[in-house]
Order: sequence, then structure tokens, then C-alpha cells
Amino acid sequence: MTAKVENHCAQHRTARTISVDRSARACVNCIWYEQYYHRNRGNIACWVPTSRGYCLLHEQQRGALRQPCKDYETE
Repeated sequence: MTAKVENHCAQHRTARTISVDRSARACVNCIWYEQYYHRNRGNIACWVPTSRGYCLLHEQQRGALRQPCKDYETE
């Protein structure tokens, strides 16, 4: 049964990778942004990043590629 689940997940991917240049202004590059992760469903134990996150400064959910707010900061 496990192989069937893994094959289904491999064929119907719902996760996407987010690639943003370091010079781009996006929430994912802000020091206040904390990305959400979920457990991998395969045989390898790891955490997979999601496209959602949390703004620690404003205490609200944010999307990774949203336009950053006026409090955007980098390290």
C-alpha cells in the first residue's frame, strides 16, 4: 500500500519550489518572514517548505511572493 501512495504523490505533485533572487523584494527574503514546512510523505524523513508563511512583525499569515510591506528588512 505504501508504494501506491508514493506513486500517486509522485504523479500528482502539489508542492512547488519557490525561487527568488536575493535582490528581489519579496516576503520570502524579509527577516520577519518565517516559512511554513510540512513533513515529507516519502521514505526519506525531511521537511518540505510550503508557499505560505508567517510575518513575525505583524503576526499574520503571508504568502511567500507577496509584495513586502513598508517594514521590509534584510539581514
